[in-house]
Amino acid sequence: MSARTTTTAVMERAVPAILAGWFVASVLGQHPDRGFDKVRSTDKTGTGILIPNWRFFAPNPAVEDQHFLYRLASADKTRHTEWREVYAIAPRRMIHAFWFPGRRIEKAIFDVASTLVHNPGAMTPLHQEAKQSAYRLINDFVRQRLTPEPGYPLFQVLLVRYSGYDHSEDPKYDLVFEYEEVNP
Repeated sequence: MSARTTTTAVMERAVPAILAGWFVASVLGQHPDRGFDKVRSTDKTGTGILIPNWRFFAPNPAVEDQHFLYRLASADKTRHTEWREVYAIAPRRMIHAFWFPGRRIEKAIFDVASTLVHNPGAMTPLHQEAKQSAYRLINDFVRQRLTPEPGYPLFQVLLVRYSGYDHSEDPKYDLVFEYEEVNP
């Protein structure tokens, strides 16, 4: 057996083994349990190039969709329209696994709703400022997307959590906003 044949045989076994080990280390480095962070410490580059920190697995995955509904109201708040959805979640297609810029709106809505729902009793100035900003952001978001009707100068927003495809659970009505003017 020649030296060239021996080198080729070793490379045919070593390269796949090294790549498989690298793949396993990369996957383990993404695990949400911080105990697996030790795997990434073997990357001596200090940049995370060899074993990245992408976190494939969400630590607390979302199990419910959050929707903002609105209704129009008369000036004296005695007449209301039916509740209407502000933004419908787009059905997923295969291309969305690679490219889905429209998801940014859904993600922003989810983040703002989380700001409003979590820590309801927090009274720090930072929490209060975040909540006031979230209310303004949602009201402006709804104002830009609602369809005005004559005789209804006000609107009101409702935050609803719904499990999506599991129709056995009832929706959860989290927040009802104060009335706002359609045209401020």
